[in-house]
Amino acid sequence: MEAGGAAASEQPQHVQTYPLPPAFFRLYRDDADGSAERPLPPLPPAPVEGEFQMFGELHTTEDGIPPLQVRQLFEVGKGGYIDFRKELGRLNREALFGLLELVDALVDRPSAYARLAENIGLTLRNANYLLNLLRAHQARATLEHTLEVELRDRLAAVSELREARAKSSALLTQMAEELAQACTAASGLHPP
Repeated sequence: MEAGGAAASEQPQHVQTYPLPPAFFRLYRDDADGSAERPLPPLPPAPVEGEFQMFGELHTTEDGIPPLQVRQLFEVGKGGYIDFRKELGRLNREALFGLLELVDALVDRPSAYARLAENIGLTLRNANYLLNLLRAHQARATLEHTLEVELRDRLAAVSELREARAKSSALLTQMAEELAQACTAASGLHPP
């Protein structure tokens, strides 16, 4: 009996490469005759393409910067040049001044808040548009910085490897000289 038991334990056991799916997969059946025990879960909605409305504003799924749909408050120079720093600073100051005016109006004359809130929204939409124009420059600068850091790290690693190679080479040379000295000393004690 022991020989039979030992032979059975020596046989290779079957091991599954991939485990069975979890038990809840049975909930999702797609029978051709429609006799599924449980209904299939609803499919997610199809992705939106084209224009859609969000927070009361019309948006599009097309790539690129959407056009400014409000009155332009920033200056465009010759050839389409925009001094982003100057214009964003000016729009920022204008938005802060508008907020102070709005707070003052809410205290003194609450009926005038709508026009002031609309002016703040106009200023912020212009600033947001300018910031969106800067996204390509920001992405390029981020990529340049990332590549510079990576290059600096790789050059440091190469430098460390060269230093380690020089140290190991010097150590091997020193060991070879000591071995040669030990061989000559040993050969001088015991003539052949």
